[in-house]
Amino acid sequence: MKSEITVLNVTQTSRTLALVVAILTVFIAGIGIMTLAASAQTDITFKFIIPITVTDTASAFLLYLFLPFYTLAATYILVAAFCIAYNLVAKYTGGITFQTKPQ
Repeated sequence: MKSEITVLNVTQTSRTLALVVAILTVFIAGIGIMTLAASAQTDITFKFIIPITVTDTASAFLLYLFLPFYTLAATYILVAAFCIAYNLVAKYTGGITFQTKPQ
């Protein structure tokens, strides 16, 4: 059976994907904080939308604390922009078509 995705709900899709990325980033930040506690890392660079580089431990700790919020906001904005663009294009192209198989 063929189905088409013609409209993406911008807020729901953006919120869901941003929360998934934020939850994954919490684990990454936890690993980063543990490496800071072990003094294994000195320079940290985070390159997503706005590149951030820190060289001292206190700034690195703050970066890891705010990293989930930063990725949540950035992912929400990027996914919302994608959904808006998709909805505009899908009006003319019909959207993504996929085929499902009944079980």
